Amino acid sequence: MKPLQGLLVLDLSRVLAGPFCTMRLADLGADVIKVESPEGDPTRRFGPPFLAAESPYFMSFNRGKRSIALDLKTASGRGFVERVLERADVLVDNFRPGVLERLGLGEDRRRQLNPRLIQVTITGYGPESPRHADAAFDLAIQAESGLMAMTGEPDSEPVRTPISIADLAASAAAIEAVLAALFRRERTGEGARIEVSLLESLIAIFGYQAQSPLATGLAPERMGHRHPNLMPYQAFATRDGFLVLAVGTDEQWRRLIAVEGLPGAELDRPEWTRNAGRVRDRERIEALIATAFVLQDGETWRRRLLAADVPFGMVRDVVQALDELRAQDSSFLRQVRHATLGEVEMTTGPIMIAGEGRQVAELAPPVLDQHHDELLVEFARDAEELARWRSETR
Repeated sequence: MKPLQGLLVLDLSRVLAGPFCTMRLADLGADVIKVESPEGDPTRRFGPPFLAAESPYFMSFNRGKRSIALDLKTASGRGFVERVLERADVLVDNFRPGVLERLGLGEDRRRQLNPRLIQVTITGYGPESPRHADAAFDLAIQAESGLMAMTGEPDSEPVRTPISIADLAASAAAIEAVLAALFRRERTGEGARIEVSLLESLIAIFGYQAQSPLATGLAPERMGHRHPNLMPYQAFATRDGFLVLAVGTDEQWRRLIAVEGLPGAELDRPEWTRNAGRVRDRERIEALIATAFVLQDGETWRRRLLAADVPFGMVRDVVQALDELRAQDSSFLRQVRHATLGEVEMTTGPIMIAGEGRQVAELAPPVLDQHHDELLVEFARDAEELARWRSETR
């Protein structure tokens, strides 16, 4: 039995942060009902690429859900949502403040329908911000948070992180909030009203890149692939590609400088036995290692670093990384039966539970309105209401 089996989640969110949160809940066993506008989640139109008429972008954040398309400005659309709210355990939305209130689905109404409901809203800037009601996409938050200012090479323009990291950080925080609220409800019987912001969620995962400025008043500089607090912790060119060294301890440094092909005599200096000394002299160390690494191919360095137990990684593209997983016959990649596309290979969830295997939803990402009639039948109180919903929601 999956951990969240029997849990009902109403997903009124769109784009990424909310849908990713509810998809992870579906992976853990929750029944997720995704209510979309008649036009569908905007990400259904994000592309190219497309698989037939389906967007891989949409598919990547909506596995395991049942879709129904409704106009929430109509009585039947609101009526269906209210009926689901009466039974739901969790509601996730990312509407701007006031939208649900104008639809007649405000917090007071939701609490009246279901006092045990756990309500999670994801916004851009958070309830304490003067920009609380502003629209926010991931790129804007990457800019506002300081992330872009510290991403890229020192002489480059500010650089966007090529995944939607603000959305993903907020999604992770929302999942954490849902699970904590469910645990508390088990003890108290009380629902919860939770708001998570993209901006605060992103800065919250900065860690040392936020704490150091609090200590010094100095903003992090752009350092490309280098680390401000560790050395060597960066990429180096080999004869046929790139690899990264991820030396995080002084013991790992001692093992590194003994690797065949590196100038051990030049690197084995007393002032570099400690990380602080290496960080101070990073340019000199970088030059010595870079000069040696470029003389041999990546495979040679891979074997040598493995033998020395030095943390490293070969710089691959995403296709190469997926090919490696496929070659391992990893359960992280699986075929799903899509309603219109047939068998489609997808990534899955990262959670493995001993004795239960990988936690991943069985349902493929839905086509728009795929489960319309199924859901109306499931939630209508009687045949009369079902007939009315059917006539008014098509």
